[in-house]
Amino acid sequence: MDPYLEGSLWPDVHASVLPKLRAAIVRLLPERYSALIGQYVWLEGSDDDDRQALGVPDVFVSGSTSKKNGSAERTYSANAAPVLSTLPAVRRSGHRYLRITDRERRRLVTVVELLRPSNKDSGKNRPHYLEKRNEYLATGVNLVEIDLLRAGERMPLGEPSRTPTDYSFVLVRADSFPSVEMWPFSIRQGLPASIVPLDPADDDLSIDLKAPFNEIYDEARYDKLVDYSAPANPPLRKADASWADDLLKKPTNKRRK
Repeated sequence: MDPYLEGSLWPDVHASVLPKLRAAIVRLLPERYSALIGQYVWLEGSDDDDRQALGVPDVFVSGSTSKKNGSAERTYSANAAPVLSTLPAVRRSGHRYLRITDRERRRLVTVVELLRPSNKDSGKNRPHYLEKRNEYLATGVNLVEIDLLRAGERMPLGEPSRTPTDYSFVLVRADSFPSVEMWPFSIRQGLPASIVPLDPADDDLSIDLKAPFNEIYDEARYDKLVDYSAPANPPLRKADASWADDLLKKPTNKRRK
């Protein structure tokens, strides 16, 4: 696992790898299912302190176009100025995710989440994400949650508390909720296969995560963008830093995930 992709490059990593994951899933998906890339959207209340009063005209001018002697002629009428107000909420867009739907039954079956830093920090996006996550779990949707970020607070899993780890792959099956399956792994380990469940009558899909990440690493030429001579951020543990230093000294090594 390449810890140097965490940070400024992660938005590009996230946006680039989702179509690759979707393609890998579709190749194995039974005919009645579809895999789509969705985006979270929510309404958020405006802060009164952030509102700015705008100038309001005394006269509001409206226009219309009419035909006269074969040519267009625009006429205007003066109306009283409208009363302006502010909607109590504004539209916000969140990160993208994969959703697998059953076309025959017209329902959402599985959601695949690749976490972003905003999901794990203390800002506004984390509560929004946790709310949507709880909605999936409460409505019988399978959840696949892939956390490849060392920074930030881990997603809550209940009891017993999760073992400290660099990364994790979490699977919550709708038919066995609230039981959770988790695969922790470190930066020294290769990316595990991602298990994507469908309906209980259908077999799980096993998706190779390493291949999509290797593809985008080569396509985007991340090796030209990353400064591997600088310390990783967040800093690596001493033993891991020594391991990474030895790995980076190999002349033929490709710094892939």
